[in-house]
Amino acid sequence: MSENLSENPNDAGLTGASRPQNEDEPLSTAVIDAVAAAADVEPAELGTSLYDQIDPDALDNLFSNRHNGMPRGSGHVVFRVLDYEVTVYSDGHVVVDE
Repeated sequence: MSENLSENPNDAGLTGASRPQNEDEPLSTAVIDAVAAAADVEPAELGTSLYDQIDPDALDNLFSNRHNGMPRGSGHVVFRVLDYEVTVYSDGHVVVDE
């Protein structure tokens, strides 16, 4: 995919697929869905598990609210899944780039 679908100012200039995290879904699910979209396959057809690259539970908790309910600060994490570079932003935006 060469179309930049993101509205996130942090990823301006990147090519690939991007999607915001839905409020009711774990961040790890948003990552799998975004990688599957970039690969143009269903998530179950990816041929790999997110566990092979990053701990999904840790990813889900990385940008979640603190125990007192306050949001965490801004930031992002970058890792590879298959042949894609995945960037996850603290606002829940997931960018998948080839």
